[in-house]
Amino acid sequence: MAQTVSWGVLGTGMIAQRFVSDLLGRPDARLAAVGARSVGSAQAFARAFATPSGAPAAVAGAEALAARPDVDVVYIATPNGDHMASALACIEAGKSVLIEKPIALSGGQARRIAEAARRKGVFCMEAMWMRFTPGVVRAKAMLEAGEIGAPLHLDARLFFPRSPPPDGRTDDPAEGGVILDLGVYPVSLALHLFGAPSQVSGTILDRGGAATQQAALALAWPDRTATLSCGSTGEADNAAVVVGARGRLHLHRQFLCPPFLTRVRTQPAPAPADRAAPRRHAVGRLAFAKRLLQPLDFRRVALIPTPYRGFGLRHQIDEVHRCLLAGERESPIMPLADSVRTLDILDQVRARPRALEAVA
Repeated sequence: MAQTVSWGVLGTGMIAQRFVSDLLGRPDARLAAVGARSVGSAQAFARAFATPSGAPAAVAGAEALAARPDVDVVYIATPNGDHMASALACIEAGKSVLIEKPIALSGGQARRIAEAARRKGVFCMEAMWMRFTPGVVRAKAMLEAGEIGAPLHLDARLFFPRSPPPDGRTDDPAEGGVILDLGVYPVSLALHLFGAPSQVSGTILDRGGAATQQAALALAWPDRTATLSCGSTGEADNAAVVVGARGRLHLHRQFLCPPFLTRVRTQPAPAPADRAAPRRHAVGRLAFAKRLLQPLDFRRVALIPTPYRGFGLRHQIDEVHRCLLAGERESPIMPLADSVRTLDILDQVRARPRALEAVA
C-alpha cells in the first residue's frame, strides 16, 4: 500500500466530524470520499472538511462509497443498527474497515463481520478509541509492570444524561439502547486489562425506553473481580479505579481518554509487635486537618499527566495506519475476538429479565 492512506467516511454525525478533524492532522492521511444516506448531507460534510487540494467526493450509501477505487479504508460512523450491513458491503468490495463502537448489535453479528473480513483478507477493527488513548495505554503498562501489585478489582462507571425523544416518540430498539452505546466501554476496558472473565452477571433498569436505562454488571476471574455500570439517567464522575495488592490506580474523568492518572501506594498495616500501647488520640481540628490533607501525601500519591492529541481519536487512527502499512489484518491491541467477547457479555445481561421502574 502507498504511504498515503485514503479514507472514506460513512456517516456525517458528530463522531464523524471529530474523527475527520483528527484524521486531517496526519500528513499521510487523505479524506477521499464521504458517504451518507442523502447526497446533500454528504456534500455539506465534504465542503466543511475541504482542504487546499480540494473537497472529498460525496456519495449516497455504503455501496457507492465502497465502489470507489480511491478509497483504501472506510470509517463507518452510521447508527448502531446499520453497522453490520455497511461493514459487510464494504468488506465484500475489498475495503478495509474501521467500525464505530459497538461494532454490531450482538455477538452473532460481530462474528459475521469478523468472518467476512478474514475471508476477504482485509483489515477490520472496532473503533474502540479508548484502548489507544495515552492514559489507558499508560495504565495498562503500569499494571503489567506490577506498579500496584497483583490487580484485585476494577470499578468503572459511565453515566451521561440523555434527553428523552421529543414529541412522545419511542427509541428505536434496533439501536440497542444505552447498554450498547455506553456499556461497551467499561466491558472492553475490563477485557483489555484483565482478559476474558469466567463469570458474568448483571441487570438493566428500564425507565421506559432504550435511552432511559442504566445497567450494572459484575464480572469475575479466578483471582479478581470487576463492577461496571453505565446509564443515561444521571451524571457520574466517569472514572475508573483498579485496586491492587500494593496500591490503586485511578483513571480520571473520563476514563476513556483520561487527562491524568493517579497512583496511590497502599499504606502498609503495622505488624502486631510494632503496635503502640493504647493511648488517647488527638481529636477536633487536628484530626480533621490530617484527613483533609491525606490526598496530598506525596509519599504515597503520584500524579501522572497523560496528554492526548486532538479529540483523542487520533491515536486509533495511528494504529489503523500502522496495521495497514504493515499488512496486518487485525490490531493486536483491539482484536476482533475482544469485540465479539464484549458483545457476548452484554448479550448475556440483555437476555436477563429487566428490572422495571414504575413511572408516576
